[in-house]
Amino acid sequence: MTLLETVEKTKNELVQIADKISLFLKDAPKENLWTSKKRNRYQYYLKTSGKRKYICKKDIEIAAKIARRDYYLKLLPLNNKQIRQLKDFARTFSSTVLIDCYNKTSTARRLLLKPIFIDDETYAIRWQSKQYSAKKDFEPNENYITQKKEIVRSKSEVIIANMLNAAGVPYHYEYPVIINQDVTYHPDFFCLNKRTRQEFYWEHCGMMGDSDYSIRLVSRLAVYAKKDIILGKNLILTMETSRTPLSTKYIEKIINTFLK
Repeated sequence: MTLLETVEKTKNELVQIADKISLFLKDAPKENLWTSKKRNRYQYYLKTSGKRKYICKKDIEIAAKIARRDYYLKLLPLNNKQIRQLKDFARTFSSTVLIDCYNKTSTARRLLLKPIFIDDETYAIRWQSKQYSAKKDFEPNENYITQKKEIVRSKSEVIIANMLNAAGVPYHYEYPVIINQDVTYHPDFFCLNKRTRQEFYWEHCGMMGDSDYSIRLVSRLAVYAKKDIILGKNLILTMETSRTPLSTKYIEKIINTFLK
């Protein structure tokens, strides 16, 4: 999620809160609440025209509504102020200004600098240029070659790789994840969402009909979790069996949900 998306999400949440408060205040009690403490217990009274009326335990919800009304009356203007500030920020913020500070510097000076802010395409190019050693423990199969001329392990991996490429999603095949000194895993794909710059690991589980394979997968997911690689956060799983092949429509939904 980008900064502006986070701002918009927060603004919308505050707007919803403001609507709920306004709805409550329309039918809120008109009386005032007075409290006192007696023997380590609080007592509540309705206060109208200078007179007080004790609120018994069975009517305590009346006191709660008045307290909520007073709290909401204080909270609402503060909440609305935050909404206005977020709107102003969204209207005036521009990452382009920060990026252009470097782009408009002379070529000679740019050679001496490492920019703090760069555009998404430049970031993606640098990310894609990472060098690494892929896992090479399988026999190459000329039927499993991607559009980027990568040799992969299965037809489904070819499909995923080609759909990532067609969607303009930068990825690495079998990028290493070092678990400890002796163990390194190689998730099938390591992907970048160019818009948010969030990274995702993608494991395709193509033998879910094999019980031993499924047991190993569960174990791997537990290891990933210890490395903060968590399903739904930064880990994508696709699965298939011999009876239920991988759907290209499902791959498309995964890409659009997490990587666009």
